[in-house]
Amino acid sequence: MKVSYKWLNQYFDKKLPPVEVVVNILTMNSSEVDGVEKVETDLVLDVKILPNMAHSCLCHRGLARELSVLLGLPMNKYSHDFKILKKVETSSLNLKIKIENPEECRRYVGRVMQNIKVCPSPEWLRARLEVLGQRSINNLVDATNFVMLELGQPLHVFDADKIVGDLIEIKKAKANDLITTLDNKQVILDDSVLTISNHGNAIAIAGIKGGTLAEISPKTKNIVLESANFDPVLIRKTAQKLKIQTEASKRYENELTPNLAEEAMEILSKLILEIASTDDTKVGEIVDKYPKPLSQYKLGVSVEEVERVLGMKISEEEIEKIFQRFNFEYKKEKEQLIIEVPFERLDLKIKEDLIEEIGRVYGYDKLPDSQGLNLDREKNSTLGITKVNTSYYYANKIKKILVDQGFSEIYGYTFAEKGDIELANSVAPEKKFLRSDLGTNFKFYLEFNARYSELVAMPQIKIFEIGKVFKKAGEFTHLAIGVKTPVGVKNLPKEIDLINQIVKILETELGGKLDKINSDDNIVEFDFDKIITNLPEPTDYDIEMPAVDSEMRFKRISVYPFMLRDVAVLTPENTEAEAVLKIIKEEGGELLLKYRLFDTFKKGDKISYAYHLVFQSYEKTLSDEEINKIMERITNKMNAQSGWQVR
Repeated sequence: MKVSYKWLNQYFDKKLPPVEVVVNILTMNSSEVDGVEKVETDLVLDVKILPNMAHSCLCHRGLARELSVLLGLPMNKYSHDFKILKKVETSSLNLKIKIENPEECRRYVGRVMQNIKVCPSPEWLRARLEVLGQRSINNLVDATNFVMLELGQPLHVFDADKIVGDLIEIKKAKANDLITTLDNKQVILDDSVLTISNHGNAIAIAGIKGGTLAEISPKTKNIVLESANFDPVLIRKTAQKLKIQTEASKRYENELTPNLAEEAMEILSKLILEIASTDDTKVGEIVDKYPKPLSQYKLGVSVEEVERVLGMKISEEEIEKIFQRFNFEYKKEKEQLIIEVPFERLDLKIKEDLIEEIGRVYGYDKLPDSQGLNLDREKNSTLGITKVNTSYYYANKIKKILVDQGFSEIYGYTFAEKGDIELANSVAPEKKFLRSDLGTNFKFYLEFNARYSELVAMPQIKIFEIGKVFKKAGEFTHLAIGVKTPVGVKNLPKEIDLINQIVKILETELGGKLDKINSDDNIVEFDFDKIITNLPEPTDYDIEMPAVDSEMRFKRISVYPFMLRDVAVLTPENTEAEAVLKIIKEEGGELLLKYRLFDTFKKGDKISYAYHLVFQSYEKTLSDEEINKIMERITNKMNAQSGWQVR
């Protein structure tokens, strides 16, 4: 979700910390921030809202609430001061709402407004939307989009004069019903699609997109406002079936509390009165159809339960402070603190959910490790030193040994062409079984990677996998190791010798003999479960995994084919390889992806350097002609050097 840093600041009287701090706090405690982009005078955060937070955080207020809790900053209820600037008359029009199935439409709130003016939005509103990539349409549509981005509740506005008898029906469409959506696409409906209708004519696809029958136009004077709540599963399935994904459907799919619909209607009404009212504007009473109102949900937790789950000491006073930061209403009953779960927090269902909230606000960095527990053992008898997971321990030990020897880990397909267990519904004809070993598929992986050896800068493919296999007797874990020398590559150790060598290294490091269950010239497979049963029980995670290079940066992979070329040049004996490489880099340009010195030899007073060159584009498939021109430039530049000759 795109989030405006300026917009977030509007909720607080005190300015938020710098955006870098906000990004770190959200990522480490709430929802990961994928990036920050400067747009005009604002900073736009790309926030990946986690599924459990989507009920309440797919909006600016939700994320502002998160920052308020995590930073301990008081926040205002809204980012904008929604005021009714003047007293307006009450409309005499009576909106009629009929809900066919309360399970599909949980709540529908409507209101009529008369004598409003459709015009461009004020500058502040356009700016709020446009910085997030939203196109400003008119003041009415912009108002609905603003409130949705503010509160998370989708809204819609209909032209009241195009609705016969002021009747709104929420009902399923009939087979082959048609609707022309606001983007002028004709959609064929069926009886699984929920619609907003008027005397049998669909004026909107419920929760997804409006139609043209009651579309707002510059001539619109009277409107009907909609704020509703729909079944999330129904909206998701309908959006997928019709291939229409919208900002509204995204929010409905993740489920919203029906209680938000009334608040959003009030705020939308105030905003429209602020930016679209006239001297003759009239506002109708809210018509609220809420067949099955939600009851207040409560959750209780004791200090002992919090300590047991988190594995640390925490006082009741500290827990209460965290509840206060969340604005949870709570009371004490014996040993429990019982909160009234806010209606928008649909993710708080069990006490463990509540404990998780306490833990993340208190700070996971404050949780002790397995050696640092400082707890009352009698009070918390179930707590103790964490037992080392033997399988996990030895899997990582073996991985480190193999990586240190130049091997790369792979994750292979669980499905295979042959096996002991056949799938009831296979994903493909050649993947009808669960794999019963790792070695069979390993042949394919070795051949496949060998074709790309130069691209991945691996002259000899060395891979391994620790993975599950499935037999009639049950599920087991195996270890497979494979080596493959690409065709034409010389002067490298034999595959069988490398396999035997790595097996000996594993046996030495693990302190025991490894029995092969499958072996080939270049593939060997072991029963990992059997290996660890013969090894001593670990008492501590003493394996030092390789440190991640802080300078490492992600770079996308090109989807286009790569091309290989070789170049060999005879130079004076005092010439360094770096001098040759410098010319290759200069003339190779951006299309030169990789290079590797694969041969060096002396002949009299000359020295020869031979390089493999890999060319690839991020934008297109390269032609021979393009690469030939590059190689010609490289050749000409080398031949121009004194005493150099390209062979």
